[in-house]
Amino acid sequence: MFGVGGGIVKGPLMLAMGVHPAVSSATSACMILFTSFTATTSFVVFGLLLPDYAFVAVIIGFLATFVGQILLNHLMKKYKRNSYIAFSIGAVVLLSAFLMTIQSLVSIAEGEKEGGGGGGGICGHS
Repeated sequence: MFGVGGGIVKGPLMLAMGVHPAVSSATSACMILFTSFTATTSFVVFGLLLPDYAFVAVIIGFLATFVGQILLNHLMKKYKRNSYIAFSIGAVVLLSAFLMTIQSLVSIAEGEKEGGGGGGGICGHS
């Protein structure tokens, strides 16, 4: 199980199994890296990648990762605790669940406005 889903599921699962938080976080990040690279390659091959958008997303991603890594390392050295890694994994899972719920509610509301009643088929066709 790879990808963002695999990282979100396996990170907390490894923590529950007693794996060191740094190992759990690195393993999740590695799974996400490979899937993201594969998805990006697919978008490039099929001509679906918007270069301007991709450039901005890459810059923001690297900056956010760099700042997050610096802050997390500072906290771990200052307080000598690895629990911050576990808390950050939990925060990402919680934020993901919240945002997916919001997205689902918005999609249902838009479906009802269009007269579909939100009960269309799996592909959105009635």
